[in-house]
Amino acid sequence: MILFQLLEERTDILKEHEQQARALALQISQLQRADLNATRRLLSQLAKHDELLKANNGQCSSLLTHASLITPNIANIGLIDLNGDVLCTVKNTNKSISIKDRRYFQSALETQQFAIGQFQVDRSINRLTVNFAMPVFDHHGNLTHILAVAKLLEQWSQSLNQLTLPANSQAIITDVDHNIVANYPFDYEQLGQPANEHWPNMHFQGVLQFEAPTGERRIYLRQHIVESNSNSQLTLHLSIPFEHAIAAANRKVSLIFTLFIAALLLMFWQARKQLNKVLLQPLKSLQDALDAFAKGNKTRLQQGGLSPEFKSIASNFENMATKRLTAENALAHKHAELASLIQALPDTYLRIDNEGKVLASNVTFSSPPKHILDLLPQHSCDQLLKTLQNHSLSDTNQFEFSAQVDGNLHTFEARTNLLDTHQQGIIVLRDITARKQQEEAMKLAAMVYKNSSEGMTITDANGIILDVNPSFEKVTGYSKAEVLGKNTALLGSGKHTKQFYDDMWQQIQSKGAWQGEIINKRKNGELFTEWLTINSVYDDSGNPYRRVAIFTDISEKKRQDELIWRRTHFDQLTELANRLELKRHLKQQLSEGVSLAILLLDLDHFKDINDSLGHYHGDKLLREVANRLNQLAGKCSLISRIGGDEFVLVISESTQHEHLMQIAEQVLTSLKPAIYLDSEACHISASVGIATAPKDGNSSGLLLKAADQAMYLAKQQGRNGFAFFDAQMRQATEQRMQLLKDLRIAIQKQQFELYFQPIVEMSSRKAVKAEALIRWQHPNKGIISPAMFIPLAEETQLILEIGEFIFASACRTQKKLISAAQQVQLSINVSPIQFSSKHSRLVDWKTHLDELSLNAEQFVIEITEGLMMNAQQRTQSRLNQLSKQGFALALDDFGTGYSSLAYLKQMDTDFIKIDKRFVDGIAESPDDLALCEAMIMMAHQLGLKVIAEGIETEAQHLQLLAAGCDYGQGYYYAKPMPEKAYLDFMKGT
Repeated sequence: MILFQLLEERTDILKEHEQQARALALQISQLQRADLNATRRLLSQLAKHDELLKANNGQCSSLLTHASLITPNIANIGLIDLNGDVLCTVKNTNKSISIKDRRYFQSALETQQFAIGQFQVDRSINRLTVNFAMPVFDHHGNLTHILAVAKLLEQWSQSLNQLTLPANSQAIITDVDHNIVANYPFDYEQLGQPANEHWPNMHFQGVLQFEAPTGERRIYLRQHIVESNSNSQLTLHLSIPFEHAIAAANRKVSLIFTLFIAALLLMFWQARKQLNKVLLQPLKSLQDALDAFAKGNKTRLQQGGLSPEFKSIASNFENMATKRLTAENALAHKHAELASLIQALPDTYLRIDNEGKVLASNVTFSSPPKHILDLLPQHSCDQLLKTLQNHSLSDTNQFEFSAQVDGNLHTFEARTNLLDTHQQGIIVLRDITARKQQEEAMKLAAMVYKNSSEGMTITDANGIILDVNPSFEKVTGYSKAEVLGKNTALLGSGKHTKQFYDDMWQQIQSKGAWQGEIINKRKNGELFTEWLTINSVYDDSGNPYRRVAIFTDISEKKRQDELIWRRTHFDQLTELANRLELKRHLKQQLSEGVSLAILLLDLDHFKDINDSLGHYHGDKLLREVANRLNQLAGKCSLISRIGGDEFVLVISESTQHEHLMQIAEQVLTSLKPAIYLDSEACHISASVGIATAPKDGNSSGLLLKAADQAMYLAKQQGRNGFAFFDAQMRQATEQRMQLLKDLRIAIQKQQFELYFQPIVEMSSRKAVKAEALIRWQHPNKGIISPAMFIPLAEETQLILEIGEFIFASACRTQKKLISAAQQVQLSINVSPIQFSSKHSRLVDWKTHLDELSLNAEQFVIEITEGLMMNAQQRTQSRLNQLSKQGFALALDDFGTGYSSLAYLKQMDTDFIKIDKRFVDGIAESPDDLALCEAMIMMAHQLGLKVIAEGIETEAQHLQLLAAGCDYGQGYYYAKPMPEKAYLDFMKGT
């Protein structure tokens, strides 16, 4: 009873320590779950931010950086795409990392939920960590990225060590693989180690008592912290010593137990003394014999002093031992022989039971397979296990399967046999990956060899043909049977010298290969060009064993290349060199430092021939011109047609002016005779521009440009002649190009400004009109006259943009005049280009006026006489449309051109402007006064108003007033002025 009571007291102590362990485990688990939940919430909140997805050049968004700074237990944060490639990390962003093999990443992809990782060495910071992953979804709920954080195991252990635990207590946290990720007390060497090396029974759940290796008895508790799935499991292991608390109870139990044992020993001593002679000594002798038998040694029992029963047992035992030892020796020999055979096998040997568990193997695996599923695919395992369990088949089976080994796909051949008596199976695995790859390579090589479009020949080291493919037969015309055993010289064309073949074989023998273009002969004698590649195959001794020749028939390609080159470099109509060939020729000549000259000739009025006779006859004429120019081929290094009716002759012999003039005269003379086009006689001439190198240009572009400018000079001088290029032409061209460049910039930067010159009523001298005049304020050159840039603007059609600027500016000024209660009609000069261009917006001006609440009657459009005389249908239509919209029309510079009264009436003109040159002399010249009076009288007879320009004196004003002139404009009244000055001027009137 006393012993029972002491044992109960000891049990109560154990229960108390178990409850303490459970409470501590619960507290630690709650703290760890709280930390994990905090990590989960942080990742969930980060995953909702669009800014998270911004990763530029490996740099994460500032959101992740700030999150890592405010969360001390996180070592690193990274953003991963769905392929496992790390887009960026907060730390160590210069690495290219993939984590697609990490299970926590795979679990996050599969479950699309928060995933907990296992012990690992983090690839970005190279530290021991456990990583956590959170999927990131877009606004449509689609998975786009994985957000991962790394938690350092040292920091985890430090947080665990901040807890207050009983003295000598131990605690660890393990992952799903039972590896230690945190421990108490902290020991860095244990991190990542399997826990079963330090703790008992890793699969036990609950409380367990055990004795430590040091002999100390402890309470051991195992409890899951997180167990969402098989890949996201964290387990707490807690160990508390209870040796000290139970020591006193153990001492009491020990004392009572000692007294009890002492009494029992006394009783046993008495009994054993009696039994020793009768039973124990014979049994001891039998035990010694059994020990010797167990060690494989023969033995004999001492039968002296034994009872008859023991003597019978001893005799039977000796007979059994002799037979058994003989059989075991024979079996051991067979077993050793079989073991040596299995170990010598190059294949993998496995023995399994009928449930698929691996019982034995001849291979030491890094992770020993526990089940056949670890090695074979599911369907093969199912078939094998079904045979084992049903005992229906005993034949050897053979099959192939594929499996991943070290990340690579391998092919295995499996042979299985059943052990019916033991319900077991033998499996022999052989890796046949290399054999399969070799077989596939051989099939592929044979397929390529037979189906290649390139001819292939295999010879021995001396060029004797051993095999050819079908393409060889197709290209050469020889069948395989006709060439086997013959030398490759069979295909020789005779187009190459002996030295060519000697050099080829010398290179093959020295370098083992040769490549180049060669001409061979087909069976029918036809020559063909091939691109040939020869490579050598060597035996194990390094001597040439085989030669492999691969060739492609490039005859057609050569013909096509030559045709393409001909079409690219020569004119198809005249068969003369084209512009590309001319530039190549000039570049070559100039690079060699040759002094040369070019004559660029353009046919005069060739367009008239095309328009009258048609392009067919025009092409015939161009061919005849080319034929006549070819008569001068002896004096030219090249004759070319560079486009249309332009031809260029390159002279390389002499660049003296006299010589070039003679050639130019010969060219013009050769074109003088009539050219007959279907019995139609045509006479043609040309204008020739001459430029020399390097004086007039050191490149083909500059030289052609110089000759072109000289040719235009020849046309301006009356055509059918020639002109030499000089530096003034280039200077004028460069100035024109610079002015055009500045003009484009001026349009972009609005460097223009409108000036306004008042137009007064002659009788009252009141300013009732004004002419808008454009001025260009150049930032470096100051004011540039319209006479300099307007013609260039008209030529390049930039006048369209300038005209729109003038109209828009005049509209703004008109609005200001109306606001100041000034009724003034503004005149705008409109270029003929604005009427003839299809891109002009003249007809839209009325719409713009309507938007500004202005009337067309408030504006006068000034045009020139030339526009009226040469008005095209589009120009005529636009003039009529503007007139119908209400715009007034004024004919500027009247009397300086070919005035036509019919056009004045037809165009419904409102005003004519007498040019300043007539006004200047009316005070001194009666003729000028008479002309002015006649123009004024004529205009009035036609119902037109007259504006006189350039009035500068009182006398001119009075004479024009007396002649009946309606309006006057000139310095006598006011000079052109900027808008502000003009508005001030109008306020003072």
